[in-house]
Amino acid sequence: MSLNVQAFLDTLPIMGKGMAGIFIVTGVIILAMILLRAVSDSDQKKN
Repeated sequence: MSLNVQAFLDTLPIMGKGMAGIFIVTGVIILAMILLRAVSDSDQKKN
């Protein structure tokens, strides 16, 4: 079994874009949950 270092280095940018996408989507979901919680809390205070 041989290790192709150049192939590994070539795939790092692709992996970086994938990881960035995961973190961005996770952040959007968290922000949406915070926004929904704030909206629902303000609705409950009005009632």
